[in-house]
Amino acid sequence: MTDRSGWHSVDLDTAIPNPGDAMTVAISGWLITITRDEDGDVRAHHRGSGRAARCVIRCGVIFVNLSEEVPPPVGGAAAEAGLPTPTSTPHCA
Repeated sequence: MTDRSGWHSVDLDTAIPNPGDAMTVAISGWLITITRDEDGDVRAHHRGSGRAARCVIRCGVIFVNLSEEVPPPVGGAAAEAGLPTPTSTPHCA
């Protein structure tokens, strides 16, 4: 089983373009449901427990984090704090 800490790229945000759209992915043996809500925001939850997982969209890619300790990839608080960001994350303008 792979490490579940850190940010995992899941899919393009266009995979769930409309409010109410959803997909389920497996990350390190955990089933995660990703949905787009009525406001257009993308949210992630552990399937079964319903516990929220952190989820961000960067450069059109959905990232999910099962750990509370890792800052978001590329930009935001991570970049401002000078923390390293994943090299697999596309850098976009």
